[in-house]
Amino acid sequence: WGELEAQPLAAGRRPLASTMMFFSLCKGRQPRDEVEQVEQVETRNMLLDSALAPASKAMKESNPPTWPASVHVIEPDGKFVGDKQELFDNIFSDGGKYSVHSWGAEFPNTDRYGGYFNETGRDFCAKRTVVLLKPGVHRAKFNVGFYNSLMGLGRDPGAVEVDAFEVLNGVGADGVQHSLSPGALDNFWRSVENVTTAQGRSIYYFVSQASPLRKVHIRGELRLSGPVGGGIYDWGYASGGFAADSKVDGGVEFGGQQQFITRNSEVPAGCAYKHGAWSNVLVGSKGEYQHEQNQLARVTEVPCTERIAEKPYIMFEEAENKYFLMVPQPEHNKKGVSWERYADDSATHKIDFENVYVADAETATAATINAKIAEGKAIVLTPGVYKISEPIIVSRSGTVILGLGMATVMPAQDAQWMDSLVFVRDNLQDIRIAAVLLEAGSRGSDALLKWGTRRDSIGPNTGFLYDIFCRVGGDRDASMPEVMTKTMIQINSSNVVGDNLWLWRADHEGPRNSGVTHSRNKVWNAVQVNGDNVIIYGLFAEHALHDQVVWNGENGKTFFFQCELPYDVTQQNFGDAGYSGYVIGDHVKEHDLRGAGVYTFFRDFDVHASSGFRAPEDANGIRLQNIFCVFLNGLGGIDHVLNEKGTRTGSDSQGRPNYIC
Repeated sequence: WGELEAQPLAAGRRPLASTMMFFSLCKGRQPRDEVEQVEQVETRNMLLDSALAPASKAMKESNPPTWPASVHVIEPDGKFVGDKQELFDNIFSDGGKYSVHSWGAEFPNTDRYGGYFNETGRDFCAKRTVVLLKPGVHRAKFNVGFYNSLMGLGRDPGAVEVDAFEVLNGVGADGVQHSLSPGALDNFWRSVENVTTAQGRSIYYFVSQASPLRKVHIRGELRLSGPVGGGIYDWGYASGGFAADSKVDGGVEFGGQQQFITRNSEVPAGCAYKHGAWSNVLVGSKGEYQHEQNQLARVTEVPCTERIAEKPYIMFEEAENKYFLMVPQPEHNKKGVSWERYADDSATHKIDFENVYVADAETATAATINAKIAEGKAIVLTPGVYKISEPIIVSRSGTVILGLGMATVMPAQDAQWMDSLVFVRDNLQDIRIAAVLLEAGSRGSDALLKWGTRRDSIGPNTGFLYDIFCRVGGDRDASMPEVMTKTMIQINSSNVVGDNLWLWRADHEGPRNSGVTHSRNKVWNAVQVNGDNVIIYGLFAEHALHDQVVWNGENGKTFFFQCELPYDVTQQNFGDAGYSGYVIGDHVKEHDLRGAGVYTFFRDFDVHASSGFRAPEDANGIRLQNIFCVFLNGLGGIDHVLNEKGTRTGSDSQGRPNYIC
C-alpha cells in the first residue's frame, strides 16, 4: 500500500482519511511496496516471454474451439433441430428455476407488458451464460436475464436475425410488480450485441446499468422503460444505461430512464429520441431528439465521437467452419454506425481462433492466461467466475481480452492481497479489454484494474476499455467477511479510452436483498485518472466512501456521468470531509465534462455534502455542460452543485434535477 504521504491527494486538497485503518483491514502479508507483487509476477512472465515465444509459432489453439457448457451455440432455422423458443426459455429460466408471473392487468393498456420470469434473488448468483447465434434467421424471442448475453456471430448485425429480445420490468419480493418500483432499477448485468430484429417488431429492453446494447439493428421502436400505471410519463423507474453503434428504425423511447447515453447510433427522419427523466447524452449519433413541453430532461448533443474503436466481437464463417475474433480499427470524429463498412477488411483486424485462447473458468488460472498473453494470443473468457490467486498481466501490445456472458474475475478464497486483479504494463499500444466483471476480495487490493504506473505513452493509441463493470460487495451479508479495494479502476497511462464503465460499491446485498450499512465493503474511489488525454464515454460511479471520481490528468473528457453518493455514511466521515461525486484536480488546466448528474439517498444519517462537483475556479480550459444534482430520497442533501455555486438540493426538490450550466 505504501505510506499515506505517498498517495496522490484527492484533487490536491486533503489526504485520504482512514487510509491506515483501511490497510489494517487487509489481512495477510502486505508487499513491501505497492508494485512488489506486480514485479514478481512480471519477472516470471518475462521468463515466459522468452521460453514460450519460439514454441508459440508452432502451438495453435483449436478452431472450432471446445466451448464449455456455459456457451450455447445455436444453429439457424432450417438446421436447428427442436423447439428453439423452448430452448431459449429454458436457458433464461435456468431449467425452470424462475417461474412466470403475470402482472399489469390491474392497469389499463399495460397487459401487453405482462408476463415475466421472476428473477428475484438471481442478481448475485454464480451462473453465467452466453447464447451465440450463427448467421441466419432465428424465429424466437430471447428473454435476457441476469448474467445472460445474446450475441450474433455475423460480420455485421444483418447476418443474424432474431424475432426479438426482451427485458421487462422487475418484480417485487412477492414476484409481482405493483408500482413504480422496482421497475427496471435492478435489471443489471446482461447484454445484447450484433443482431437484427424482425421487421416492425418493437423491442422492450427495460434495463439499468451494466446492460449494454451494441451493434444492433432494431427494425421497430426501442422502448427503454415500461409503464406501470403511475409516475413520470407512467413509466417505471429505470436508473440509466448505454447503447452504441446501433440503428433503430422506429425511434427510441427513453421513458423514465434517469440518464442514458447513446453513442454512434442512428434513428431515421420522421422518428426521434424521446423523453427520459433528467438527462440524455447523444454522442456522434444521427437523428432528432424530440423535446416535450415542460419536460425536466435535458439533452446533451455532441456532434462527433472524437476517438473510438468499436468493441471486438466474434464471427463464424460457415464455409470454413471457423471462428474469428474481429477487432475494429480506431476511428476519429465518428458519426453514426461503423458496421456498414465491415465488408471492407481494412475496417477490422481478423484473428483466427488458432491464435485465441478460449479460457474455461473451471480450469483456467491467471498463470495460464498470462502465459497465453506472453505467447501473443488473444484471450476469450467464456462465461463463469474466474477465481485468481495472482494478477492477470497484459504484457504485450495488441493484446485483446474479451469476456462473454458477464465473465467475472475475483480473488480466490485463499488469495493474498493483490496490487490489482488486472494490470496493464507501461508503454503498450492498442490494448483492448472488454466485457469483464471485476469483484473485490476479502484480503483487499490497491485497485481492481490498474492501467500502467506512469503518465508517459509511446503513442496516441494506448488502448480501450469496453463494458468494464466493478463490484465491491453485494454477494454477501453482514455475517460474511467484508471485501475491499482502495480504488476500483486506476488509469495512470495516457491516451486510454473507456466505453461504458459501471463502478459500483453495492448498496444492497444477498441473500435477503438487505441494505449495506456502516460503510461495510470499503472502497475509497470508484476511479482515479492520472494519465493525460483520457476519454470516457459513459461513466457510472456509485457509493464509494470518499470522492467517487478523482481526475488528475490533463485534457480529460467525460461524456455522460451518473453517480449516487453512498447511502450509509455519516456527516463526520463524508460530509465534513468534503467528499464529492466528481473532482477535477486543483492543478488541472484542461477538462471537459458533459451531461453529468450526482444523486443523494443518505438513507441512514442526516448528511449534507458540500457539493456534487469540484473543479478549479480559475482555469479557462475547464468546460462543463449540463451538470446537475438530484435528491432521490432519505435525509440531508447537497449544499451546492459545483464548488459553492448552485442552490441546495434537498427534500424540497425531490426528484427534480438542479442544473447550473
